[in-house]
Amino acid sequence: MKKRLSVLTILVLLSCCTCSLVASRPHFLFIAIDDLRPELGCYGNQEVVSPNIDRIASEGTVFQRAYCQQALCGPSRLSLMTGMYPDSLGIWGMSAANKKDWRKENPAIISLSQQFRRHGYKAVGWGKIYDNRLGLDLEHSWDSFHQGWKGKYVLPENRKTSNSKGQNGKPAERAAFEGEDVPDETFTDGSNTRLALEFLKQHNPDKPLFLAIGYAKPHLPFIAPKKYWDLYDAGKLTLASRKMPPEAHTEYLLSSYKEIFAYAVPNPVPPNIERTLVHGYYACISYIDAQIGKLVAALKDKGMYDNTIIVIWGDHGFKLGEFSEWAKHTNLELDARVPLIVKAPGKLKSAGETDSLVELVDVLPTACELAGLPVPANAEGRSLTSIMKEPDESVRDSALTQYPRQNATMSYSVRTQDWRYIETKYKKSGKIAAAELYKLNTDPIESKNVISQQPMVAAQHSELLNKRIQQFNK
Repeated sequence: MKKRLSVLTILVLLSCCTCSLVASRPHFLFIAIDDLRPELGCYGNQEVVSPNIDRIASEGTVFQRAYCQQALCGPSRLSLMTGMYPDSLGIWGMSAANKKDWRKENPAIISLSQQFRRHGYKAVGWGKIYDNRLGLDLEHSWDSFHQGWKGKYVLPENRKTSNSKGQNGKPAERAAFEGEDVPDETFTDGSNTRLALEFLKQHNPDKPLFLAIGYAKPHLPFIAPKKYWDLYDAGKLTLASRKMPPEAHTEYLLSSYKEIFAYAVPNPVPPNIERTLVHGYYACISYIDAQIGKLVAALKDKGMYDNTIIVIWGDHGFKLGEFSEWAKHTNLELDARVPLIVKAPGKLKSAGETDSLVELVDVLPTACELAGLPVPANAEGRSLTSIMKEPDESVRDSALTQYPRQNATMSYSVRTQDWRYIETKYKKSGKIAAAELYKLNTDPIESKNVISQQPMVAAQHSELLNKRIQQFNK
């Protein structure tokens, strides 16, 4: 009898230890923001009203030099969620000609949220994490996931024409902005926040949670409730300083797709519309910031906040009139650089900001290490926890970004501390079609290609770039 009791006692103790271990794991709040370039107070833009994100940033690490792997939502998001580069996945676009079933072709891949699920977390999400045109990976990545789409416009005249598209260089009918006096929940982002809050009310805080929410704004069209537009005086907003393309740029630098002209905007964009567009972009940022504030308040109410890892990231940048562009789709700094903020409980809290070069593929190994989970074998990024402990630390000497270009070419770019080098190659032969070099420490807006003046620097960066992309050809 005593033996039996001792065995039962041991089993109970082991069970209690296991429950305690699960309960002590940090929760995870994972926030993706579409088309958000680093226009936030914590990134130095004092015009943008973003108090909730800035508060989280003050408690964590702000990566001032974080870069996406491709300035297009589908490939960028898939790259982050798998910790793999677009070339490794073989996915660089979202059309039928470019996409493939990445999960079917790579069944051994373990995604970020999938790894958390495999180790006892409940993984739930709303909105845009993966791009639905590349699949949502519902079976593997989530216990529950809903996009919660509610439409874009309030005004009947905008709703009526919302399906039209610009063709042959002519403006489309659909509106590029709207700012009606409506509740936050009128639109997808506010509605998904409400659904996430309802879930949190019911969630047992002792159960480890991976909660993901993907915000659609500030992606075009720039639509947010009126109260967020009212936070700004449009006449005082700073507009793009350079409207001309970079001097001596090659034919492969800019994209032929001009995103803004899928909306009812004149070409070229007149100054008054330009100011309204910037106003709308900032209003959308403040709208999303308010939703994040609601999530933080809910976590605090549940007693979960102090034991929650928070990652806030943008999938790529966006040009706000620079080079007369209102789009992404390039390897330029404006499109490749993204916000990345990581707040972790315990010793890594309040790490400050860092200028160390990092990539979005680094998010997966970082998240796993912060949560005490093994890093999946498919991950090609590097953990950033050493930088979070010491902001002057570094895990890489360059950030790699790529984008497919015309004439069966692929443009690759390496961003180093002072330079951006872009090399466009023919896909079959690997021969160089064009190359460019920008000196970012003295020319942060990349106004001039200086490759002819700096051949030695270009050669060094070409060697660095080719070493980096060799990993995809093994």
